[in-house]
Amino acid sequence: MSWGRRAAAVVAAALLGGTMTAGTAGAAAPKEVCGWTSTPAGWIEIRYWDSTQCGPLGGGMYNMKRIADTSGVAPGRTVAACTYSPKPAGFRVTRYTSISDCNRSRGTSDYHNQVDLVNLTGLAKGATRQICGLFDVPAGWTVVSRSRSVDCQQYKYGYPSNDNTMTIRKS
Repeated sequence: MSWGRRAAAVVAAALLGGTMTAGTAGAAAPKEVCGWTSTPAGWIEIRYWDSTQCGPLGGGMYNMKRIADTSGVAPGRTVAACTYSPKPAGFRVTRYTSISDCNRSRGTSDYHNQVDLVNLTGLAKGATRQICGLFDVPAGWTVVSRSRSVDCQQYKYGYPSNDNTMTIRKS
């Protein structure tokens, strides 16, 4: 990779805030749209803020959002999205965290506002992954075990009191 391309990749990663991991080559550039705009299927919301570009400021929720295409995320790779973002088909939550870019308003919350999503589509038979939740088992996968994990706790504080994680295997 040439120096110029490498520099461009570093700048693009900085603009995205490091939200996408390796495996996103070929994905469309993120777009900035008004908050009331529907997020297209296969895209995720990665940042919220206010802008006069989308109307008057001062409402309860931010009126702009940055969205990103997930079509370039390779099987087994992850991408970070705001918690309120639609989840693309084939992606499952693997972790909850909090960042300022995913606050939907100026208020504070006791709940995490960002999720890491793993792309399960295209993984080989026998592959295993740990995902958050206990009941939404993806089609074509079986549960190997259930456990509790701080990574899968939506609430910011304390330790989970119940199982909130499952290890799944591709059938």
